[in-house]
Amino acid sequence: MKTIWKIKKGLKDILSRERGTIHKEAGGRLRVALLYPNTYRAGMSNLGFQTVYRLLNERADTVCERAFLPEKKTLEEMERSRTPLLTLESQTPVDRFHVVAFSVSFEEDYLNVLRLLELSRIPLYSKERTGRPLIVAGGCAPSLNPEPLSEFIDIFFIGEAEERLTDLMDTVTATLDMDKEEALRRLTTVESVYVPSFYRFHFKDERVESIEALAPARMPVRRAMVKDVDSYLPSTALFTPLTEFGNTLLVEVERGCPRGCRFCAAGFLYLPPRWRKKALIEECIEHIPEDISRVGLVGSAVSEYPALKEILKRFSDRVDITLSSLRLDVLDDELLRLLKASGYTTITVAPEAGSERLRRIINKPLGDEEIIHGFEMIQEAGFHRLKLYFMIGLPEETDEDILSMAALVRRAREILKGGHITVSVTPFVPKPLTPFQWHRFEHTDVLKARYRLLKKTLSGTKGVEIKPISMDASLVQAYLSRADRRASRVLTLALKTGWKKALKEYKDFIEASIHRQRDYEEPLPWDTIDSGIRKLYLWEEYTRALEEKTTPPCRPEVCTRCGVC
Repeated sequence: MKTIWKIKKGLKDILSRERGTIHKEAGGRLRVALLYPNTYRAGMSNLGFQTVYRLLNERADTVCERAFLPEKKTLEEMERSRTPLLTLESQTPVDRFHVVAFSVSFEEDYLNVLRLLELSRIPLYSKERTGRPLIVAGGCAPSLNPEPLSEFIDIFFIGEAEERLTDLMDTVTATLDMDKEEALRRLTTVESVYVPSFYRFHFKDERVESIEALAPARMPVRRAMVKDVDSYLPSTALFTPLTEFGNTLLVEVERGCPRGCRFCAAGFLYLPPRWRKKALIEECIEHIPEDISRVGLVGSAVSEYPALKEILKRFSDRVDITLSSLRLDVLDDELLRLLKASGYTTITVAPEAGSERLRRIINKPLGDEEIIHGFEMIQEAGFHRLKLYFMIGLPEETDEDILSMAALVRRAREILKGGHITVSVTPFVPKPLTPFQWHRFEHTDVLKARYRLLKKTLSGTKGVEIKPISMDASLVQAYLSRADRRASRVLTLALKTGWKKALKEYKDFIEASIHRQRDYEEPLPWDTIDSGIRKLYLWEEYTRALEEKTTPPCRPEVCTRCGVC
């Protein structure tokens, strides 16, 4: 009793520091527990999570409460005392809700989905649960490939929530009195809903041999896409100082990126690019709470938002403004001057690859001189701190590309006299529904050797910091990104013993899965999902990549090449 009292007090303390919390009586309403499979700090920094919370509570017949992965010390205490996971708003055990919905952005959080189910005293496997709660998952990661979680989740919502979420919740409400099997059968008919128990996968070794959809399920399931982004404006509705963006109003100014970088999952999943009207963004910023001093403009291609400079000019003297991404090839003196006036002290850009050849392969065709000119403009604008993001293990990469990367970093250091440069290097992970979905993940020994080569080449270069990388974390992400439903065995073992032992136990199977090349004819675990982009188009883009050919940016008003428009 002492433990649960202490945990409830902690939740109430968190609530007391929030502004914008929605409190509703549960009586007679559909009760939804919305779970983020990471800490409160991470979850409440996620604009998608906040948006779903608001959308669900806008329904008169629904009450939505939140729950998160407890901090390490609290989690250990709850597991020791067998205290169940409680929602934040009413401190109610999660298993008492009609629906438990997970918002999952990253594959690395899949194990936390299982932790939260276990903590909620809900059987892990869907087949072990005969009644409620109904377990639902959505978000970027399962919209790309739901299969790694498909043995645990009853239904997946695929794609963007704003327009189609109502259809799902209406059907969930209508099926509350049905038994689970009948309810799931009914839910297979809802657009953008994937019910994994209605699909049969046939395997041969580490491959998928065939996939069969059982009536009335459809195949593939088309992802939901918001056609009129001006009808919805995702922005921070719930403020708390206990997050990464505690003093920041986040506003999504656009969705989707026109550039077509072949490695980028978000760039392809959220096509076509859609820009919100400037007046909507301005109105949102105009009504910022008085004690909030920063605005974060977010999206896949924020620096290409047509009205960006106008917004910076209008508001930079009133609030600090940050951008979620910057492209070197859109930087100019005026934009850098405006960013400086908006409170920027560090410029973050992502050349991604060290050589022009490799940047053509990934369809980010920045020339070395173009990048160097960008560094010069950054220095002339008065910035002395620069963050650079690169990947290693890209298709067709050689040691020469790593040496070219080091040369770019050295050149940046020469230009930013007396400045500080942070270099973040991450292993390239092939993602579903992108042109590189067929490509193999590079072997760990090669990745380690190339990282060492970069560090050795830059050793002694003053003012340059190279961030460490976690090969095990990259290996886990590489496996889970493109895994089939047999990943359930790996995840449940990792839950019991930790990732280190699970990776060792399934080493041969995982390595056979991630290090092999796939061909066009092979069924892919995520073939049950239709992102709107033709599979043949993705294959053609992959072929163009290997030929070092680039593809021009997407122009939705005149272009139909990929099939999404």
